[in-house]
Amino acid sequence: MKTFPAVSEPDGRLRAFEVENAYIGPSTVAQILRLTEGVTDVEQRRLFSRDSEVHVKFKYQGHPCIVWEPYGDSSRFWIGPENKDSFAGDMAPVERAFARYRPPLHRTLVGGLLTFRFVKR
Repeated sequence: MKTFPAVSEPDGRLRAFEVENAYIGPSTVAQILRLTEGVTDVEQRRLFSRDSEVHVKFKYQGHPCIVWEPYGDSSRFWIGPENKDSFAGDMAPVERAFARYRPPLHRTLVGGLLTFRFVKR
């Protein structure tokens, strides 16, 4: 899966990244996080909950992190620390887990239609 660095530091640390939500849903995001080393306490948002922008909460190396969809209707999920100012870690291992993910064929086809990406470059 293609990932997009959202916040990178000059020293090479990745503070946050994004993934296109046409290719992955919140349940799959939570599954990937549960299988990622250093990630604990994965909680998926309940249907019709008050905060519709934060789909998943988790801890990475003990720091609170979120999977956020800006405005509740963005084309990407932002994955990173809940408070970026208090996080000095590197999200690169989490990003690599998402980069290794391959969506199933039906999700790839629907994602390609939604993003107008019909041909792999």
